[in-house]
Formats: sequence, C-alpha cells, structure tokens
Amino acid sequence: MRTKDEIRAVIREKRGALDAVWVNDNSGSVERKAAELIEFRKASIVGAYVAMQGEVRTDAVIEQCWQENKQVCVPAYRAETKHYDFVKLDRDARMVVGPSRILEPEEKQWIPADELDLMLVPGVAFDSLGGRVGHGGGHYDRILGRARSGMPFTVGLGFEFQIFDRVPTDESDVRMDVVVTEKRVIRAQSAEGAR
Repeated sequence: MRTKDEIRAVIREKRGALDAVWVNDNSGSVERKAAELIEFRKASIVGAYVAMQGEVRTDAVIEQCWQENKQVCVPAYRAETKHYDFVKLDRDARMVVGPSRILEPEEKQWIPADELDLMLVPGVAFDSLGGRVGHGGGHYDRILGRARSGMPFTVGLGFEFQIFDRVPTDESDVRMDVVVTEKRVIRAQSAEGAR
C-alpha cells in the first residue's frame, strides 16, 4: 500500500494536469449525484467547502441548498483556537482569503459540527471503505472529532482517478459514509462499493 505522502504526490501531479473545463463538467456530475442522495435531500444544515484548484467544485450544490432553503456552512479559520470550524455561508457573504489560501466568509457566525446534518468533504484520495487521505493538515478529522452529540453524515467528493483500492488510515482519520465521483456512488459499508 502506498503511503499518504506518495498518494498526495501522485494526485497532485494528476490535478496539476487537469483542464478547467474538464473539472467544471465532471464536478457537475459529482454534484448532481451528491444532491440525489436521500441523506442530502433530508438534510436541513449542510456543511460544504469552497473548492481549491483541482478539487470537485461545490458552487452548484451550494446554490441548490439555498434554493431549497437549506442552511449552508463552510470551514473558516478560528484565530483564537488556531483551527478550523464551520461558519454559516449566506448567498451575499463577502469572501476573504484565509490563512491556508481557502476562501471563507468575512463575517463569521460559528456553527458547531454536530449541528450539521450532512457534510461534503474534499479529499486527495478515497477508498471503497470510506477511507480518506486529506491534504495533511487534519482539519476535517479535528472538526469531526469535536462533534460531541453525533457526527453529521459525511460525503467525500472526488474524481474517479482519486479512488484507490485502499488508502492508509489511522485512529484519528474519520471515514466517509459515502464517496461520490463523476461515475458512481460508493457506500462505505459495502466492500465492493458501487451501486
């Protein structure tokens, strides 16, 4: 099995070669599949993310949330604790660049992770058991680890080339309930995965 750093290097190279049109088109397929999940349809408060270069975009699914009167939250850096938490994202929010070059709302209304019904999670790589390799900062694992009254339903968003047979995980890594790519929906409890 490859190490997390080896996987990050492979995916970084593949992402660097992606065409923006390809990313937009395939992101749309991922977003549509995610929005069709029964868990998404039932969710009132959705955690999303503002995509960085090469990540599955979330613009359309965020817009759909607003149209369906779902509350949307995204990660933002909390200076006093030096870690990321979720904040409410309004349609007219003024966005600023945070310390990890991630766009976040300038005005911050903090929302505890355990108030989210569903969380859309980016990743570098995923596997069919819900394993996830992130960028290495541990931000999502820490956010989910702080959810005291129950974790939200987690949906990893990635492109098909980011799916590995197995990715290395340890005790601090939070597994995804579902992983969605442009080609399939992988439910983590099923070892063979696709439906």
